[in-house]
Formats: sequence, C-alpha cells, structure tokens
Amino acid sequence: MSDEQNPAPPPATGFVVDAQYIRDLSFEGPAHPKDVQVNEPPKIEVNVAAQTRPLQESKYEVALTVRAQASIAGKNAFLVELAYAAIIGLPPGSTEETTRGILLAEAPRYLFPFARGIVANITREGGFPPLLLQPIDFQALYQQQKQRGELPAVGRA
Repeated sequence: MSDEQNPAPPPATGFVVDAQYIRDLSFEGPAHPKDVQVNEPPKIEVNVAAQTRPLQESKYEVALTVRAQASIAGKNAFLVELAYAAIIGLPPGSTEETTRGILLAEAPRYLFPFARGIVANITREGGFPPLLLQPIDFQALYQQQKQRGELPAVGRA
C-alpha cells in the first residue's frame, strides 16, 4: 500500500519539532576554578523558564531559558545563561487549551534534556565540575500556573 493511503500516525506528543537550536549562550567564569577550591559546597542558584512566540499559522518558537549562577566562599565562580529553542508545529485545529499545554509543558519537557546537556558541558569546559540540572516536572508547573490563573498569553500568528 502507498503512504498516501496509510499516512504516518501523528506523533504521540501532538506536536512536530521543525528545528531546535541554541538561540543564546553565555558563560562567565570570573573566578578561576583553583581560586575557589575550598571545602565548602558551592551555592548554586538556578532559574528555568519557558517563553513562546507565534511565528506563523500553527508554528511557534518555544525557548527554554536557563540561568545558573554558582558562588563559593562568597566569590562568584561562574554564571551560565542559555536560551535553547525549537520551532514547534501544532496539530491542525488545536484548541487554545491544547496549544497552551503543548507550548508551556510538553515542548519545554522535550527541550530540557538538551539544555541540561549544554549546561553540563559548558560548566565542565569552563574548568568546573559539570552542573547537572535536576529534572523539572513542566506539566505540574503548568497545572499550578493554570490553577492560580497565571498562564501567560499564547498569541496567534
């Protein structure tokens, strides 16, 4: 049978990734790793957020931003800022609720392992032990935002 008669089933996630890329990456290591080698653990602050923007009909850019800053003994050890993005294609006829769920929960969940790897590699290449970000439950965060009425607007192109 031809592929026209048996089209491929839609992906289980309900979206298509047309492209993914590093949109922005910055690493600052003001302290040399040897300058901050002490017997106390580093203080690490990590912020992760997802932003979306419409590109065209049923196509959106979803960017997962990660900001991780480490200090040791009161000295800034390093700062990593990453925006890792993807062009996401939505299924035809997606409702607003489906669109929000995909763009604010499913797409960030998909992007996170790639961003995690980049952060680990850049900190290691900067002379520090690799920073391994802990998994994030984007679906739970989405549900919490939804319950509080704090969901960001998801525009249409």
